Amino acid sequence: MTYIGERISVVAYFTPSYKLKPVRFIWGNRQFNIQEITYHWITKDGMSIKHHFSVTDGKTLYEIVFDIHSLVWLLEKIDTGE
Repeated sequence: MTYIGERISVVAYFTPSYKLKPVRFIWGNRQFNIQEITYHWITKDGMSIKHHFSVTDGKTLYEIVFDIHSLVWLLEKIDTGE
C-alpha cells in the first residue's frame, strides 16, 4: 500500500438504514467510480470518529476516510497490486 494522505471530493449517500455509502471520488483532475466497497471500519482519534472504506474501481484498491468531526474526506492509501 502506498500512503497518499490527500484531501479528495467524494459523492456519497446514506442508505435507508443510515449507512454512509461513497459512490465516486475525485483526486486531482480524475474521477474514480467506486464499483465495490470491500471493507468498512470505524476508528476514534480523540473526539474525532473516522469512517474508513476500502474501495475498488475494478482495477485498483483505495482506502478513503471520512472524518465526522471535520467533515473531510481523505485518500489515505492506494494498492495497485504491484
